[in-house]
Amino acid sequence: MTNRRRFRPKNIRTRILYALLGTAVISLLCFGLVSLLSMRQLGNSSLKGTIGLSQELLKISKGSLESLSQEGLLKATVDQAALIDAQFRDVENDLKVLVDSAERIWKTPGIYPHKRSYSIGEQPPDPKAASVWQIPQGVSARAVAAELQTSSAMDDFMISVLKSNSVINDCNLATPQGLFRRFPWSSNIDAAYDVRKRDWFTRALKSGKLGWSEPYVGVIARNLRVNCSAPVMKNKKIVAVIGLNVPLTTIQERIIKMRLNNQGKAYMVSQDRRILAREGLDTSSDLWNQRQKETFFSFDDQKAMPLLDKNLASGNPGIMRGILNKQDSFVAYAPISTTGWSVLFALPVEAVYAPIRPTEQAILTQTQAASSLVYRQIGVTMVIMTAVFLLLLGGVTIVSRRVAHKITAPILELESGAEIIGNGNLEHRLQVQSGDEIQQLGETFNRMAADLSRYIHDLTETTAAKERIQSELKLATDIQASLLPRIFPPFPDRSEFDLFALMEPAKEVGGDFYDFFFLDQRRICLIIGDVSDKGVPAALYMMVAKTLLKSEALRDANPAQILERTNSILALDNETSMFVTVFCAILDTDTGQLDCANAGHLPPLIQKTGTGTTYHSFSPGFVLGPMPDISYRTEQITLQPGELFLLYTDGVNEAVNPSLEEYGEKRLLDCVATHPAATPEQIIHAIRTEVQAFANGAPQSDDITMLAIRYLGKQA
Repeated sequence: MTNRRRFRPKNIRTRILYALLGTAVISLLCFGLVSLLSMRQLGNSSLKGTIGLSQELLKISKGSLESLSQEGLLKATVDQAALIDAQFRDVENDLKVLVDSAERIWKTPGIYPHKRSYSIGEQPPDPKAASVWQIPQGVSARAVAAELQTSSAMDDFMISVLKSNSVINDCNLATPQGLFRRFPWSSNIDAAYDVRKRDWFTRALKSGKLGWSEPYVGVIARNLRVNCSAPVMKNKKIVAVIGLNVPLTTIQERIIKMRLNNQGKAYMVSQDRRILAREGLDTSSDLWNQRQKETFFSFDDQKAMPLLDKNLASGNPGIMRGILNKQDSFVAYAPISTTGWSVLFALPVEAVYAPIRPTEQAILTQTQAASSLVYRQIGVTMVIMTAVFLLLLGGVTIVSRRVAHKITAPILELESGAEIIGNGNLEHRLQVQSGDEIQQLGETFNRMAADLSRYIHDLTETTAAKERIQSELKLATDIQASLLPRIFPPFPDRSEFDLFALMEPAKEVGGDFYDFFFLDQRRICLIIGDVSDKGVPAALYMMVAKTLLKSEALRDANPAQILERTNSILALDNETSMFVTVFCAILDTDTGQLDCANAGHLPPLIQKTGTGTTYHSFSPGFVLGPMPDISYRTEQITLQPGELFLLYTDGVNEAVNPSLEEYGEKRLLDCVATHPAATPEQIIHAIRTEVQAFANGAPQSDDITMLAIRYLGKQA
């Protein structure tokens, strides 16, 4: 009772004061509650704007990635279709040459000398230099005797076509009487075979013009192939049909290797979307007289198929989107004009969005941080408001309104500005001048908008540059690989020697090279070189050096003269002081005599009969390129039948393992010595396998190039 009396007002003035204070306290509490709810609503509005901004930025980023990826995808598909189309055009040109030659032979049978014709049971001395003929059951040899004699003159033309175009597997000639002539010779022809029932023959016979068949299994080489055939005319009448077979293996290998950022799948389809080539397609079969099982390219959603058929039929390249193998995918298409077929390249959409996933997570994290900052600022503000109102009870109403206005105005500015930025205007900036954490939050919004705008711009440029560089390096790799001989055995009709070579660049393109070619009927020139640099400069210098060496060799010079003339040309205006080491050798295939000249290259390995495997030291000579007027020396050795001659670059003996230990000349010598009876191909693959095992995962530091020839001697 005593305490209650102590705080009880003694007069009306004090009671009124107490009442005013009580009213002020109640007003403070009510106003604080209203302010809290208002600021929470503003905070939610700001967060809503932030989320909208994030979603819009992600939408812009995804759109940019989609556009760039579709451009790269379409370009890669068009380039691939152009390469395949060029191969088919070469086949068509070769076929036209054969048809022109055949028409001259039929019009003037004696214009070219006749060859002996070999049947299935008559094996020629060199099966690779002669054709085989066959007639179906019920057709007599006398009925086709004249056609058999006339068509025999085509052997020389057919062997020339096979040597010049590695894409072609064999050449066929057939007549309406049933005569079938195939080059080269083979006994693997089914007795039930009747060429008059084959699609390539009937197509040319009915259409009367050049064209391509659908894929089928060959009767001799039991592999999946397509045939380019055309009729041979005499007096406006078809007297024969010539067809060139192209295995789908080569095209399928190119399709399988086609990738974009190591992802996606490529297909080659016919006009009715039948899959002709793809990864995993089996190109071998024994069912030569039966139609192959047909598989067709199709989206999961059949509603998209009419549009795909319309796009393919238009003959124009393009790109569309659909569900393929349960994945949302982009599908680019490009026509192969020679056959009417198309190349398709499918890339999952998720693979396109993969680069932006980290950015999406970063934006989500920033949004959560902004949310925490807004609510923390609301709590701090309410504490300040309560303290101020308790100290200034007399002016609580006026002060509270001013404080509320001062606090809420920046938040409203944040909400308005965040909504503008969230709608995609990344150039807008918030104008908050509160001088406290709200201003800092506004400045954070401004920095975030600027950073996101700059990031999208940088991401677009970086992605475009990366795609362009990767595409150019892939094209450079294909161009450099096409400059080196890659078909083995390179001269199947020559039995005096066995030859094999290999080049693996350390980068996309390299500076090593090799070459081999005949100077005349007896002499073959062997060249290997190593440019002093790596990458694109070395590749360019390598192409110039290789071209000059072959050009000088074909002028019928000895190895020393070849090196001297090439060096004189390379030394002109060589401001970069690049150089190349070269070893040049000319082998007489009749006698085994080997004329050699060295321009600073590593000594070759010789596997001699009786004395074993050794390094043979020639005069080292000076490298090509830095200085003009350098003389070189031609030295001679003689290879006996069965002896091996191996050339290599320093990428072999200088290969290192993780401990930086070199493979070395001793290991190379021992590897060759342990394979005394192996073919050049087996020896080179054995060396490559041993070097890879020695490296034990260490990156390849230099190009690896090898060329080996085993002299077999003149066959009796």
